[in-house]
Amino acid sequence: MGKSMTTKQTKKSIQGFVLSLIFILIIIEIFALFSVWSINKIVKIENQKLHQISLMNESISAADAAFKQQIQAWKNILIRGHDENAFQKYLKEFKKKYSLAQKLVREAKDVCYQIDESGTFDCEKIVKIENDHELLRSIYVDNLDTFNLNQPGAYRKIDEKVSGIDRDLQSQFFQTTQSVKILFKNKQDEFITLVNKRYHQVRFFLLTVLLLALGYVIVRFYHLLQIESKDT
Repeated sequence: MGKSMTTKQTKKSIQGFVLSLIFILIIIEIFALFSVWSINKIVKIENQKLHQISLMNESISAADAAFKQQIQAWKNILIRGHDENAFQKYLKEFKKKYSLAQKLVREAKDVCYQIDESGTFDCEKIVKIENDHELLRSIYVDNLDTFNLNQPGAYRKIDEKVSGIDRDLQSQFFQTTQSVKILFKNKQDEFITLVNKRYHQVRFFLLTVLLLALGYVIVRFYHLLQIESKDT
């Protein structure tokens, strides 16, 4: 009778041990899945931020390039646009590059406002570029309308009036593109640091859980061995 009771107790202990082991494995798996989910969430959020900054960087850099082409078209008007066909050709190119640069600056501004909730970047820099670029275009076109282009020396006089007025805007473009590039690089570094930190936190947490689980399993297994030794 006593031996039968001991056998039942042993079987019950084994069942309890197995169920405890299964429960521990389930808990560890849940923790592991949650940890992977949390890391993936961080990666997704930070990747979205980096993508937006990258778009802003591409737009403002392309706008800078379009502005340089616009200035070249203006120089072509003054140097090579002395007959009507050449004049219309370079004026069309000037207006085309102006419109492209404005479109790209607005795209950069829109993206900037989307990511600027925490003061990530001073969007007013891009707004100033947009406004100054529009003003510069007006100055160029107004000077073309002011002079009689058929008069000798008209193009030289226009050049003297507007010479160098694009330098401030070129400087703004340069400084802003550099600032956006630095911002992108800094956010990349922050992203890597954040993910590494989260990874080490998760690894430490999982190792702690595993060690606690292993300690629990060892205690239960030792207790089971003691029961079996009493049966013998």
